[in-house]
Amino acid sequence: MLPLPSFDIVQPRSARDAVAARAAEPQSLYLAGGTDLLVNLKHGLHAPRLLVDLTRVEGLGAIRELPDGGLALGAMVRLESLATSALVALRAPGLATAAAAIAGPQHRRAGTLGGNVLLDTRCLFYNQTEFWRASIGFCLKKDGEHCHVSGSPKGCVAAQSSDTVPMLTALEATAHFLLPDGAAHTVPLAGLFGKDGRYERVHQIPTGALLTEVQVPPRRGWVAAYHKVRSRAAIDYPQLSVAVAAKFEGTTLRQLSLAVGAMLPAPRLVGPFDDLFGKPLDDAAIDQIALRVGKACRPMTSVHGDPAWRRHMAVVETRRALNSLR
Repeated sequence: MLPLPSFDIVQPRSARDAVAARAAEPQSLYLAGGTDLLVNLKHGLHAPRLLVDLTRVEGLGAIRELPDGGLALGAMVRLESLATSALVALRAPGLATAAAAIAGPQHRRAGTLGGNVLLDTRCLFYNQTEFWRASIGFCLKKDGEHCHVSGSPKGCVAAQSSDTVPMLTALEATAHFLLPDGAAHTVPLAGLFGKDGRYERVHQIPTGALLTEVQVPPRRGWVAAYHKVRSRAAIDYPQLSVAVAAKFEGTTLRQLSLAVGAMLPAPRLVGPFDDLFGKPLDDAAIDQIALRVGKACRPMTSVHGDPAWRRHMAVVETRRALNSLR
């Protein structure tokens, strides 16, 4: 039994109060659903003096349709709500499927969109007990001096293992933050993640910034698919994931966006595919796209599963996803 460390907790009622509480205590973290954070605290991966509980903050739990037909998703929207929302399925194709693939039912009822978007990167050498990590001299991501995956002291290659992030990236979504100085800040999902998987470096936002909502631009006429490779049909994080969003005119492909997840600290956008636009998405086109995905993918051993097999499965799942759209 792993006990939680000691910490204080506050429950602000507004986003501004939450940001102020976080700024007042440098060793603090936001707490949303807690399905990932509380486990990490038990493993000694973080040691905050204060948790800023967001469950009572007003205005963060709504799913709204925007005037232009886009979608605004509050950071505290529960994953179960995303998975079952008819509006999400209509306005953000593929996102409901991705949300439904996360962990198990009890996790989805507790977990939030914001927590899944800002999920800490994962690694076989990091997501372990403190005793286990100490036995190997720790790692670059936490308390050590080099990365056991790359063998280098220069950067951490822990994987971004969220299910919603690749789909939101393919949908060209944006993340909206409230900064400690009270200013609003918007970041494209594709630009939110850096190349270094360490907790304090992977998210390209100022310390203490609060994610308030994610917006998906209008996607009328688009179709999408999310395919996830994992050892078990439930609970497991992805060994690799493929998110595809496309727009057709009849059988003619007009637009295509494709993101691959669970390889590196950031999801990988593959493309462009402009040379295929204006043509049917036939078997030859699908093979071309799948081949480009295979060339672009470089899975690491930070996630369980042979990297060569996972790279092959990126090609296989891309073909499957595109065939499902067709």
